[in-house]
Parts: sequence; structure tokens; C-alpha cells
Amino acid sequence: MNFKKILRETLSIKFDKAFGLDIGDRSAEIIELDKFFKFSLVTYGRTELPEGVVENGKIMNQAVLAEKIKSLLKEVRPKKVSTNKVIVSLPESQIFIKCFEVDSHLRSGALVKAISDKMSLSLPINLEKTYWDFTEKSLADRTKKMIMFISVPKDIANSYVKFCNSIGLEVVSLSTESLSLARIILKSYTKHSLIIDIGSQATNLSFFDGDDEINMFTTIPVAGEQMTLAVKNGLKIEKAEAEALKVKFGFVESVENVVRPIILPVIDDISKEIKLAIEYYEMTFKQKLDNIYIIGGSALLPAITDIFKVYLNREVKIAVSGYDINLSSMTGKANPFPLFANVIGLGMLGASGQFKDMNFLKKMPNSEINLVNKLDLLKLGYLSKTNTIRTIINNKYVMVLAVILFLISFFVLLQIARNFNLTADSATYQ
Repeated sequence: MNFKKILRETLSIKFDKAFGLDIGDRSAEIIELDKFFKFSLVTYGRTELPEGVVENGKIMNQAVLAEKIKSLLKEVRPKKVSTNKVIVSLPESQIFIKCFEVDSHLRSGALVKAISDKMSLSLPINLEKTYWDFTEKSLADRTKKMIMFISVPKDIANSYVKFCNSIGLEVVSLSTESLSLARIILKSYTKHSLIIDIGSQATNLSFFDGDDEINMFTTIPVAGEQMTLAVKNGLKIEKAEAEALKVKFGFVESVENVVRPIILPVIDDISKEIKLAIEYYEMTFKQKLDNIYIIGGSALLPAITDIFKVYLNREVKIAVSGYDINLSSMTGKANPFPLFANVIGLGMLGASGQFKDMNFLKKMPNSEINLVNKLDLLKLGYLSKTNTIRTIINNKYVMVLAVILFLISFFVLLQIARNFNLTADSATYQ
């Protein structure tokens, strides 16, 4: 029996859990997980969002979005979420990430100032209007280190927190999609990996080292939407029909597939940028890239891995979960993972204390956070009944009382032990 593993798993258990919420331009997903030695599904749900509700990561119609999310909270299955605490994914389209090298001797305040000075000249917006953070990685050239700067506009981050607060949800983390995807896909893999996330508006490239820590990130402003528009304009048809044809035929080579030659130039543009990014990564880190995974809605297009293998001249795989979480049984779909991957990663963070997190909520002032609408979500039908432990943990007054009782009990037992020792010493002396 591996006692170290049992102890590690036990210490990572979260009683005060949170569920994952991913709000995209065209859909929203919810997942809550449990973790006791392995992850198990508590509940899940997905809903389509009308055009114009969320655009390019910006909440444009809060009223409609609120009704959609509240309906989703009621419709999740097999049961409702058990908490109002939520981990939200920030929209990748609004996250600015830039990688650059600095002198390796820079530390603490000098490093922060160097990054701030450089990014003040590079950001398309005022640095003071963003929440930002950074990671640093060693390079083969010991005189340099790689900085990955990550920022999100304050108004975007604030809007997601305020929206959740308005419907009675308490945000406990504002997370990034790239780290969420790595959490579910890589599972402590010991090789360098690239995750290609092809969304609707952009293709995000996330490079990870053997410790599942992100080394580099870049965005290509070409993705699924451009493929759909190419089919729409090329065949002179409605957008909905173009989307349906794209999803049906994808890149399959056949006489009846009129879509393939139209969307190949889009994949060619994406592939050229991917090849440049891979070359830069391998040259900078002096490490060969071992695995390439595709995720995102476009990962479901027929024969997409075949076409990427041709353009990149490398093995390319559709991303699958690195954990034993049975998704096919819950959705009835052959491969629902690309649709739920990000929110599963958020749910894992909410269910277990074993993962690292880049939480932009920590950058926000309390005045922007502590404004949760005190709705009774249980009475409104949005929550399932919480267990006793969760209720105790979530009630600060009960927790304070529990701590006081523990301390009193501890000192009483300590005094009893002292009296026992004094009695024993006296008996020995006599």
C-alpha cells in the first residue's frame, strides 16, 4: 500500500468545493466534480447562447445571459450543483500574453519594474487598466530567462465577477483556459507538449514542459469562424448552412465534399504560424516537442488531424482526458470531450487542492469582489441540498465557534495531561 499517495490524496480533498463555469461567445458549460482518489462527475450542463449575448469575450447582454445561466443551473443533470462557489474561465480572446527574454540576474522589484517598463510600450492598452501577472522559466542560455506576461483588461474581469455576483454566485477564482486544458489533458506527462486550441475567433498555442508548467503561449487570429465565413462566401449560402456543411464534411477527401478546397487555405494560414512557433520554441528551450494535441470545437471536424499531419509533418492527436472521467455516458455523444475540456479543468480545480492556479481574482480590489447578491439559491431551485460538512465550512460563525470549542478542548486535555503527570510523579516520589 502506498501510504505517501494516500496521504497526498487525503490532504488534497476539498470539502469547500466550487463548480466550473465556462462562458463562451456561443455556449456556456457547467461541471461539478468530486475527488476522492479519482475524479467523479457530480453534475454537468451545456447551453447554446444567441448571437450578440457575448461577443469576443465581452458580455453584451447581461439580462439574457443571466436567464440562460439560471436556466442552465436548473437543467444540469443528474442533479443540481451543490454550492454557489464558482471558478470562472476568463475569455482567451481578451487575455493578452507575450513571451520575451530578460537578464537572468533580475529579481523581485527589479524584475517587476523591467517587465512593467517593457509591457507599457508593448501593450495596446494602458497597463494600469489591466490585471497582470507573469511566470518565469530558465533557458539553455543561463544569462537569460523567459518571461511569460499575462494580462486581462480590468473591465472584462470585473464584468465576469459582477455578473456572477448578480445571480448569487460567488467567484473564487478567475482562471485561464490554457492552464485549465493542460490540467485535464496532460496529467503530469514527462514530455514537452503543445496544445492547439482552435476556437471560434482565434487559435491558441500553449507549450508545456515535462512538469506540466506552461513555457510559452501565442495566439493566431484565425480559427473556426474564418472557415465558416470562407464556406459562406465561397458557396454564396447562409452562415448557418455553411457551418453545417463544414461540420459534416470537414477535410474528408471525396468528390461530394465541396467544403474541403475552400477551408484548406485557412488551415494553411494557421499551420504556417504553428510551424514558426514550434521552431522558435525548440530553438529557444533547446527541447524537441514530443506531442501535439488539438482541442476546441474545430477539433471535431472530420479528418482534421490528417490535414495537420500533412501541413506540420508531425504526429498530431485529438486531445483526450488524462483522467478516468466517463463523459460519453453522460452526454450520449461519441466524443464530447472537446466541448467540455476547459470546464472539466475548472471543475478539477474546484474539487481538489492538488493543482496550481493563476488566479486573477487575487489581483482585484475587495470592492469589486465582495458584492454577491444574497439570493437563496437553494429555495429558488438552483442548488441541491449541501452536506453537513459543507454547511459548517461555509458558515463563518459556525467555523469560529468550532475553532473556539477545539481550542477549549485542547487546553482542557492539556491540563488533564499535566495533572496526570503531576500525580504520577508524586506517586513515584512517595
